[in-house]
Amino acid sequence: MKPLHFFISLLTLGLLLSSSLVLAATDTRLHIPVLTDGPAMVLDGTLDEPQWQQALQVPIYYLTAPLDEGKAEVYTMGYLFEDGHTLYVAFDAHDPNPQQIRAAYRNRNQIWGDDVVGLKLDTYGNQQRAYQFFVNPLGSQADSIENAVTGTESSAWDGHWQAIGRITEHGYQVEMAIPLHILNMPTTEGVKQMAFELVRFLPRDQQLRISSAPIKRSNRCMVCQMTPITGFASAEQSRSLIIAPALVTGIAQQRDLASDQGWQSESSTDVSLDVKWGITPDMTFNATLKPDFSQVEADAAELTINNPFTLFFAEKRPFFTENADYFATPLNLVHTRNIAEPNAGAKLTGRIEQHTFGLFSTDDQQSTLLIPGNLGSRIARLEGSSQNHALSYSYAPSADLTFGSLITQRSASDYRNTVLSADSNWRISPHDTLSIQWVGSETRYPEALSAQLTAEAALRTTADSALQGQGYRLNYLHQQRNWHAYVRYQHRDEDFRADLGFLPETDWQQLAIGGDYTWFFDNPQRFHRFRILHHAFYTENAAGDLLAKEIESYAILSGQMNSTLELGGFVRDRVGNRLDTSSLSIAGNTERFREQGLHFFGEIRPQRDLSTYLYWQEANILDLTNQRLSDQRRLIANVQYSANQHLQLRLRHTHTAMRYAAAQVFTADLSDVRLTWQFNNQSFLRLALIYTQIDRNLANYETGWQAVLNSKQRTLTSQLLYSYQLNPQTVFFVGYGDNAIENDEQTELKRNQRSAFMKFSYAWVL
Repeated sequence: MKPLHFFISLLTLGLLLSSSLVLAATDTRLHIPVLTDGPAMVLDGTLDEPQWQQALQVPIYYLTAPLDEGKAEVYTMGYLFEDGHTLYVAFDAHDPNPQQIRAAYRNRNQIWGDDVVGLKLDTYGNQQRAYQFFVNPLGSQADSIENAVTGTESSAWDGHWQAIGRITEHGYQVEMAIPLHILNMPTTEGVKQMAFELVRFLPRDQQLRISSAPIKRSNRCMVCQMTPITGFASAEQSRSLIIAPALVTGIAQQRDLASDQGWQSESSTDVSLDVKWGITPDMTFNATLKPDFSQVEADAAELTINNPFTLFFAEKRPFFTENADYFATPLNLVHTRNIAEPNAGAKLTGRIEQHTFGLFSTDDQQSTLLIPGNLGSRIARLEGSSQNHALSYSYAPSADLTFGSLITQRSASDYRNTVLSADSNWRISPHDTLSIQWVGSETRYPEALSAQLTAEAALRTTADSALQGQGYRLNYLHQQRNWHAYVRYQHRDEDFRADLGFLPETDWQQLAIGGDYTWFFDNPQRFHRFRILHHAFYTENAAGDLLAKEIESYAILSGQMNSTLELGGFVRDRVGNRLDTSSLSIAGNTERFREQGLHFFGEIRPQRDLSTYLYWQEANILDLTNQRLSDQRRLIANVQYSANQHLQLRLRHTHTAMRYAAAQVFTADLSDVRLTWQFNNQSFLRLALIYTQIDRNLANYETGWQAVLNSKQRTLTSQLLYSYQLNPQTVFFVGYGDNAIENDEQTELKRNQRSAFMKFSYAWVL
């Protein structure tokens, strides 16, 4: 591949497809009134305060999904006003059949599938970033930040705001109170220019998205289409201070079942502190001491068998989630779950006119590294602590053009990784977007690291001098109402590393081309829309040797009862493991295999409180352990049921079975059961049971594996958790968890780990 020629062709294509016609926008700004007189606001889901009669009233009737034309038949009215300290938002959502309203008490960010109303607010009015606040009819909350530059959305951010909902005989009503100090906004005096959208999600036979603005699918940037609004002239220049100390205590026990020793106990008590200081409305300082990394809920369970790459898990700690999108780039160069056990950290983020910046610095007592590769990746750990830093800056000369830069560094004794990045995002037209990114790195590994690893990971950490590498990413997207198409090219040198990020592949380059087309039925009876998708991928190592080439196609039919039927297939040529593991070469050092398969996906919500989906795949794929093509069946079944507004059950089962020469190779099953009693929006009691079972027919494995692998493996992980959460940083958790194993030596399930823990934190807002 020739990246320069590809880039020139890509840019030319973008210019040809883009529109040369620029429409002058009419100033249709609404104004949020300031109301300081009248009785104190009491959030109770009843719009009886006189302020609501004086508030800005915004009708919500534009249909924006699945169709982006026409008006909704249900009445929805939004209300907005502010008092210099707080933005108040209310919704009056009518429903001709209130008994069909979908709502239950839920934990934060778990409301999707319910009836939902919400506010999206672009506080700078620059079409780049929007806060999102959503509420279901019982007041359960969700919030997130939409980044229009990267096209991503993060629910990791949790703001301190309040909401109450109430179901009425006519529908439901919601009141929201959003303190201004949680919002980044311009420091300019007087009226501020912003943009907003009020949204209602109405899930019935199909889920309707109803908006206060005429959002069109042909424009990928939804933030760009929000309604201009003015206000907050009297908003105080916030210098809010949030201090949130936390106490975490627990006892953990483990035992070696092979030696039949007794329980070995270890107790710990840690005190942590998170501080957030709003220096100005558009500049925030965060500090942390020993931030708690204990996972109060088990991560989503996944089967890793026959998967050579490391799994991704999301960040949840407030210090790292605050303004995390300031460090976002098209490539994931800042993945803070790499920082496992920091003692202390500081972060400064802000925006001044068209300039946005961010800086954070922390240590890490565990120093976990992701060692990337082109056939697999591994996790490694360094001895001792490390220092971790990131500095970001972006400049937006217009709403359609941004330039960004990022520097990250991780360092420890005899170890250092530094990454530089420059990127740009250009919205050529409402239909066309071009994204460009360049990255470069320098890495020095400690001499002892490669001895801890094997195969590819060991070779990629062996170096007498610093490793220097670079990479780049080009992405062009064209979108119309019924179809979209993209071209993306990525390249990473053999010696490129991004140790603070999550990039499992290196010594790797890929060209991807794809698109889709959607037909919408004008008079839907059983089905509403039909969509076809097609993607092609061509992947090489940095030397130009083929790693994989793949074509995949899907057909998706959406219908009543929120149903989806999907049928798809793929054909992939790929290389297997290296024959000589002492060499990183691909050409002459691997065999090539052709994989192919079909899959089916079906999803339906047959009644208000029950939803389910099923994924099924039959494929002839590469067995990475035995280096041969084998037949694989994969099933994933998921059921979610709300018995009432408080009791919720989620069951997910994954089954994978592989056969070779008409005989079993392995079967792997994973069952994840979570039963929750949600007392209200603040507290719940949850039981989680995760059971894994793997059975291997070692007689059908290649010679050498019989002495290494167990013919059977069983694990049962259980957790009982009580949670009370007044706001994201005022919480109380208490729980118990254990783990039991069974294998060829341990012939029955027996506990080898157990723990009890408690966490208490309280946020003072000063």
